[in-house]
Amino acid sequence: MRIHKINLLTKLLISYLLVLIFPVIVILCYYYPYSADVVKEKEMDWNAHITEQFMTSMDTFTRYVYNLPFELVQNREFKMYKAEESDYQRVLIANEMKKYNATDAFIYNTLLYVKNIGYLFSKTGSAYSLDDLSIPGVGYYYENWASEDMIQTLNDLESPVVRPVENVIVPGNNRVRMLTFVQPLPVGGTNSPGAVMIMVKEDTIVRMMKSVSETYSGDFFVFDGQGRRLVSSHDTSYQSSDDFRKLVQGIGEETSSSSGIYAISGSDYLVSSSVSDKNGWKYVSLLPVSSSLQGIRTIQLNTAILVGLILLLEVLIIYISIRNNYQPIRRLVDLAVQVFEPRDRKPMNEIDTIKYTLEELSLANSKLDEHMKGSLPIMRDNLLFELVSGHLAGWDDFEREARKLGIRFHHDYFSVAVLCCEADGAEMEKILDDCRRYEGRLPEDVQGYFFKSIYPQELILVCSHAENVPLKSCLEQLQDEILEHTGRRTVIGIGKPGEAPSPQDLHLSYLQALRTAEFLRIRKSDSVLVFDNIGIPQTGAVSYYAEILQSLELAILKNDAAMLASLAERMIGYLSNDSLPPHMIQSVYLNTVTVIFNGLQRFRHDDQSLLRLTDAAFNHRYTLEQMIGIIRESYAKLCDMIKETLPVSRTATQEEILSLIAEKGMDPNCSLQMMADYFDMSVSNFSHHFKKTMGQNFKEHIDQLRIQKSIQLLRDSEETLEAISQQVGYTNTSSFIRSFKKMVGTTPGQYRNTHKA
Repeated sequence: MRIHKINLLTKLLISYLLVLIFPVIVILCYYYPYSADVVKEKEMDWNAHITEQFMTSMDTFTRYVYNLPFELVQNREFKMYKAEESDYQRVLIANEMKKYNATDAFIYNTLLYVKNIGYLFSKTGSAYSLDDLSIPGVGYYYENWASEDMIQTLNDLESPVVRPVENVIVPGNNRVRMLTFVQPLPVGGTNSPGAVMIMVKEDTIVRMMKSVSETYSGDFFVFDGQGRRLVSSHDTSYQSSDDFRKLVQGIGEETSSSSGIYAISGSDYLVSSSVSDKNGWKYVSLLPVSSSLQGIRTIQLNTAILVGLILLLEVLIIYISIRNNYQPIRRLVDLAVQVFEPRDRKPMNEIDTIKYTLEELSLANSKLDEHMKGSLPIMRDNLLFELVSGHLAGWDDFEREARKLGIRFHHDYFSVAVLCCEADGAEMEKILDDCRRYEGRLPEDVQGYFFKSIYPQELILVCSHAENVPLKSCLEQLQDEILEHTGRRTVIGIGKPGEAPSPQDLHLSYLQALRTAEFLRIRKSDSVLVFDNIGIPQTGAVSYYAEILQSLELAILKNDAAMLASLAERMIGYLSNDSLPPHMIQSVYLNTVTVIFNGLQRFRHDDQSLLRLTDAAFNHRYTLEQMIGIIRESYAKLCDMIKETLPVSRTATQEEILSLIAEKGMDPNCSLQMMADYFDMSVSNFSHHFKKTMGQNFKEHIDQLRIQKSIQLLRDSEETLEAISQQVGYTNTSSFIRSFKKMVGTTPGQYRNTHKA
């Protein structure tokens, strides 16, 4: 007895341990590598998205850089072709350049060079002679660009030039890394009256790179069309390697954007690239694969440790449980021996006895189950549905079961048809009875079986037949009989007939029949149709639909009822397009009502009637007219909700805003909240209205006015920086110095010393 007990415990422990180890094997062999691949794919998509966003941002800002020379040429106050060297002319141009001081926060400084005068005029109002360019701290001194070459370039320039990021000593002896755009006036023309130097700080571009994603830890690079590096977020060791140069040279040869994993200097990187269609610049982002997988590796390690601890605990619990419950198990084994063990059979140990008992129970249950199910017609339907669903590996498996149920296919060609009818359950049972009676009246060269689909309003026919059998006419006759007997109209879609070397071919025919039936149900054109006879013209309007859907979501977020109604009607017009395939109609409808119901739920998330309407809207059996009606009813209800909840706000004219700013702008308490309260508007509405009216946001506008006032005080008075900062509305001197340096490029003290010098 002792030997049997130990043997039983050992076997039970081993079996339970194997069961517990199996999930670990699955995790190690499948989950670990698969999860890493998923993370790589997600990181690659995110890397490509970040690169596209950064390229879009750069294109937006550089568009103004390339348009600025045209704006300067069109300014009649400059008179660059008639300008003569005089103090008056220099002052006139310098003052006019101040108007461009706050045109774009992307630009650090703009220098307008006028040949006839021989001076460069800054957008801050300063003027520099050509000699100033060769003196560090006075003009803008390029360490790697000789002043003679710079002057010759400015005089002889005929086409735009972009200089990569380099060290520039700005007035005040500060060294700044700049990306420089040099463009003639007019751009590309001959007999140019001058040129424009537009300087962008490297820090500005790097901040733009980081602003795309605060958590992104990769490296960004910007190259021009010739592969010359203009800007990079970091100085890396691999950027001078041959692998990296070959990678950059190959960008844009086949597609304008690409992503992939590349080996550079012995390390793997997730690389995404895009080529701007505006200026041909190449944008490249690289993220080490090891960095992207760091998080999942930590999760995998923690998971392995946790599973190990669970296994250890489970083994301990199982062992204690088996020891404590061994006696009840023994009594159960004795009972099983008395009931199932043959008297002439040799004695077995506990494990074998339980195994034998379970086998006998399973065998008896299987025989009983087969006997009961074999007499039920539902077995035939289940087997036929398994056949058309592609769940059977081969014909041998099917024929083995079909022989028991009396199913036979004698012909070489097969077809699957789907019959649809808008009827309830009782009527569908009558139609099924009619169809099964019609099975016996099929032509001699056709042998088929009707059975229920998983959808309550569909029946399926699977049949074998001779080649070129007019199956369509047979089903048209069946359709007429159903109409006469039940008064219900049906549509029947037939899959493409053909030989079926494997059950998978019948599954394909079933899918074709489903699509054909759906086409008939929505279009209501023919009542019986073969898949090959579907005529659906090609459409290329998917991007148009996606654009409308995106705009619809934006209109809902903005609570713009008028735009919401307009976009919803455009979507209905797109849905009514005759060239749209049925599966696309269903997709467009579902996505549209999803967006609208999400908007409704923002206002009435606990509305029971809305929940019932949502449940009804996703019934897949709606006609096109019903889909359009649901969309119209839903968006009309959403528009009413938006109009009811939006507060009535007054607007402010530009003259009223400027008048209030002139009165309160230098007051430290002048804020966006104060302005919004004055005009009885919310902060968000007033901020949006201010930017739309003034062309820039409120803080930028106030900071510009205050800095312009402080420049005047620095030039014309001897007051301290603290006094000046208080006069222009800053609560402390340090905030004033930061804002001044951000906009002018130098500190107030440096500006005063330079001006006096």
